[in-house]
Amino acid sequence: MIRSLSRLVLRGPRARRAVSLAAGLATLAAASGCIKQQCTELGCNDSFTITAATADKRWAAGEYALDLSVDGNQVSCAYTWTNTPQAGGGGVFVQCSPTVAVSIEPVTRCRETSNGGAVSQFCNPIPGQFTQRITVHGTPARVVVVVRRDGAVVGEQGFTPAYQRSYPNGEACGPGCRQDAQDWELP
Repeated sequence: MIRSLSRLVLRGPRARRAVSLAAGLATLAAASGCIKQQCTELGCNDSFTITAATADKRWAAGEYALDLSVDGNQVSCAYTWTNTPQAGGGGVFVQCSPTVAVSIEPVTRCRETSNGGAVSQFCNPIPGQFTQRITVHGTPARVVVVVRRDGAVVGEQGFTPAYQRSYPNGEACGPGCRQDAQDWELP
């Protein structure tokens, strides 16, 4: 084949264009048979997440109780918040039920640096600032949350999720999941 191609190259510009086109098509055909899509094992779960915060991101110390209605099913949980991060800078995590979890997490400020082609990101907690994340596994149509501190209602809010389909591995790899996240500002 190489000899016949080299003879065409010597024959003129039209022949060279035809050879170039044929070589490009042959390369494309060969490559498409060799390249396979790589799928990762990145998981994806249906969920609805509420990130609650006060205007200044500060949470008063106290005994907290959450009462949730998830499509009419009642879920309650409680935790003590001392307004200090746990060892290692983390917050509090509470598994309220098999489908509902609550975490208090520090608010972080991140800084990105680059050195040549490498990019690094460093995140540090902002002292005294936290958010409360309520995660409901599944795809409930309606969630109502009441937050109490030391028995007094801090906030009450109803949520109607608007789920979006997500494919963290790419649509061709599946599986897809439905997720929504909403913010809630407490007084």
